[in-house]
This record gives sequence, structure tokens and C-alpha cells, in this order.
Amino acid sequence: MRVARFLAPGASTPSAGLIDENDNVAEVAGADGNVSTLLLLDDAGLKQVASTALSTYKLSDVRLLAPVGRPGKILATAGNYHPHTTDSDVDVDVNIPKFFIKPFTALIGPDDEIPHHKTATINNVEEIELGVVIGKPGKDISQADAFDHVFGYTIMNDFSGRDLRLNAGRDPAGHWFEWLNGKWLDGYSPVGPWIVPASEVGDPNNLQITTKINGDIRVDGNTKRMLYDIPRQIAYISMLCTLQPGDLIATGVVPLPDGTTDEIFIQPGDVVEGFVENVGTLRNTVSKA
Repeated sequence: MRVARFLAPGASTPSAGLIDENDNVAEVAGADGNVSTLLLLDDAGLKQVASTALSTYKLSDVRLLAPVGRPGKILATAGNYHPHTTDSDVDVDVNIPKFFIKPFTALIGPDDEIPHHKTATINNVEEIELGVVIGKPGKDISQADAFDHVFGYTIMNDFSGRDLRLNAGRDPAGHWFEWLNGKWLDGYSPVGPWIVPASEVGDPNNLQITTKINGDIRVDGNTKRMLYDIPRQIAYISMLCTLQPGDLIATGVVPLPDGTTDEIFIQPGDVVEGFVENVGTLRNTVSKA
């Protein structure tokens, strides 16, 4: 059972829905496109809600939206993967998890165009990542209890404008803020196509991730190469701030196979596809104008 937001045929406002194994979309009555209450339910609860649906559609007949409409927080982990192909690498300068937040205005859904920005027209970078969706709220969550607070998983693209320089040479901390400028742009956080409950995903720290650009495989890796696994990320974040239902965590980008960089520069018109095992495929096109 997958959780999604969608536009029904002829509708102008979003609906929340549950998608079964036969791609039937059961519209959740009275949700008005808000999935937050669904993220508090277990598998039995989701099936019960689906069984009471008054309207059902085929997946091919609806337009999927970002699966969380307005998350309280879009968090992203920087530098969270071993750069090479073994699990024993220790040459990564990350002593604690490094996080930043993207605004909800960066959020777009599957098949939406990643917009053109006049301030960031070249050196745009895609970063396909496993996304964690928080269900049960919590503060100061222990690593042992972390998975109790995870509803499920989605796919996130931490798109970036690497050439954005709004403050160069004027601020001693400019490098950090210049880097963040390229993360905060409207439409630079594609998410989707849905949320798969944790019970259906298996071990999130052993999932294959594949990135394709215009149909060509550019990255093929596995989440087992994370430096900080999901429980450690949740424990660290919740030490700083309360996690709420619908909060999203992008868990880091798998490096390129040669380990030299995690950056693939994107051109206008490119089609970016991110596949995560047991979750699905997120596809977006970069606007030409």
C-alpha cells in the first residue's frame, strides 16, 4: 500500500490516496490532500482507510504530486557516503552528520519540470537520494527507537545550482552560504512518486540506487555505503529539533563509481530518473527556459 497525493481527472485541488498492488488509487475522504494523519497508521490502519474509499481511480488516470504537500522540514544530509566501492574506507572528513534544510517552496513532484533560474543557469547538479518520511513525532530519539518514528520511504532529488554566487568575496563564511544559495531555489527538491511504508521496503540500509540521465546509467550504488545510517541520522537531528509527521530527510547521495565526485552536471532539457529498490522511480525534466 503506497501513500500518495494526486489530482483526480477533472479536479483542481489535490487528494490524498492509497495505491494498492494493482495500481488502484483509493481516494481518502476528507483529507483534502493532506497525508499527515495517514503517516500515523500501521498497515492494518491503511487497509481499513482504503476499504472505506468512496472514489477509486486507476493510477494511469491521475496525476501524481509530491507525496507530502507542505512538509514542516525538508532536511538533507551532506557527505554521507564512502567515496569508493568498499565499506572500509576511512578517508572521509565527516566527524558528525552534516545537515541543511531546504524550504518547502523547493518542493515539486514526479514528472514536474525542474525550473530554469536566471541566477543558476549552468553547473546544475542532480543528487538522487533515499528519502525518509517521518510518521511518529519525537524529540531526542535514541538510535534504538529511531525506526519507530519512520513511516516509510520515498525518493528525493537534492538538485543544486553549483554556479550561484550572490555574495562572493564579501563574507568570510561565504563559501558555506554560497553553497546553500544553490540548494534553496524554487523547484530544486523533486520528491516522489509516492511513499512506501517501511514494512514493505525491507532494510533501508541495503537498497540499490540508480541514476539515469537521458536514459544512460550514471550512478549505480547501494545505501549500505552510508557513513551514518538512518537511525544515527534521526538521533542526531532529533537532538536538535523535534521531528513531525511528514518531515522529509534526504539521506545523502551515492558517489560516482570512480569515487572522484558525486556531481553530475545537468543541462536544460535533460531527463533525470532516480530508481530506489523497493520504492520506485522519480522522473523529472529540466526546463529549457
